[in-house]
Amino acid sequence: MVLFITLTTITHALLFAYDEYFLKRKRNLSVIEINSSLLDGILYIGLVAMTIFTTYSETLSSIYIAVSVLSCLSILKNELIYPLNINRDERIVHACLYVLHPLILYCFYHSWSLNFFHTNMTYWLLQLGYLVLGFKTISYHVIYWHYIHQK
Repeated sequence: MVLFITLTTITHALLFAYDEYFLKRKRNLSVIEINSSLLDGILYIGLVAMTIFTTYSETLSSIYIAVSVLSCLSILKNELIYPLNINRDERIVHACLYVLHPLILYCFYHSWSLNFFHTNMTYWLLQLGYLVLGFKTISYHVIYWHYIHQK
């Protein structure tokens, strides 16, 4: 399980960075795309943070599952707002990200329910690093697309 979560999160981080820093810069994003991506990121990072910083309970489990479904639907709605002229490479990267998104959410949920993060401090620190990268990406997204790119 550790190897699977590690590989999926690393793959996700690399694909997302490639999409965010290279593919999206080749085209202009609409305001709705920019704001939609922020919503997606906040939902996703919130779920990851929940598994890292809280103790599993039935109530939190129900909240996690409901927000996970909302998060998965939120990323799917992007296909409705993306322009039709997105190149093939970006579409392939998005397809891979759409597959990885629920897998990672499930892995974090499963590890959380087994109290894995509390019993394996090294792995908890690796996941904390993943969370920090997520915050960095959201911060970059806000700064670049709202301030730097607009100029």
